[in-house]
Amino acid sequence: MVSLRKILLGLVSLACCSPLIAQETVRIAVGEWPPYLSRTAQHYGVAAHIVEEAFQASGMEVEIDFLPWARVLVYVESGQYDASILWVKTEERQASLLFSDVVLEGEAVFFYHKDNPLIWQEFRDLDNKRFGGLRSASYPWFDAARAAGAAVVMELVSTEQQNFSKLLSQRIDAYAMDKLVGLHILQQDFADRQNDISYDPTPIETWPYRLIFTRSPRGEALTEAFNQGLKAIQERQKVQVHLNNVANGVYLPVE
Repeated sequence: MVSLRKILLGLVSLACCSPLIAQETVRIAVGEWPPYLSRTAQHYGVAAHIVEEAFQASGMEVEIDFLPWARVLVYVESGQYDASILWVKTEERQASLLFSDVVLEGEAVFFYHKDNPLIWQEFRDLDNKRFGGLRSASYPWFDAARAAGAAVVMELVSTEQQNFSKLLSQRIDAYAMDKLVGLHILQQDFADRQNDISYDPTPIETWPYRLIFTRSPRGEALTEAFNQGLKAIQERQKVQVHLNNVANGVYLPVE
């Protein structure tokens, strides 16, 4: 019969060797980017909801703080926060941070007025089209379309809402932006006209979004735990359910 002393020693040894235990709280720093991340949305947005469920599947809780984006990266690198949500892996960032598996794929698509649909498969299909854009953004697809011989024009404004207003009045043919962000803006700012707008599902660009973690033994353990939890909820189709719920207005601001 195994003695009580040996059982206790085994439990102590397990606790000492494991860097994480059940009910560990993971401190996460993020900025505003609705509907992915927002302090006014249910579960703090769809991306935060997915991350919360992935960590819970590994027996951990999360604490999410909203900060200016410029400070988030510094705080995770220094270990003041454990992680942040929705980052694209680059060689420069890999030098000082750890990255999770891909949480979700962001997609840029063309939004258009239903009376003037834009369906495309290659850049030449965009010939003679007039697009909206932001002065603060760059559009590699636009340069690629022109290089492919398409006579495209872009009118730049200051806000996404201005571009959707121009789209609704059919002063432009299409506006390219992140699909979920576009749907969110239509739901929030153009609720009475949102059914006049649709989008072509062919992605113009895609971005594999991940979590970043502090490069440390704790960060390594948290990354592994998150990846395991993410895989578990992916197998139950929970990630896709939450992403689909963006179109249903689930992550609009809570009044």
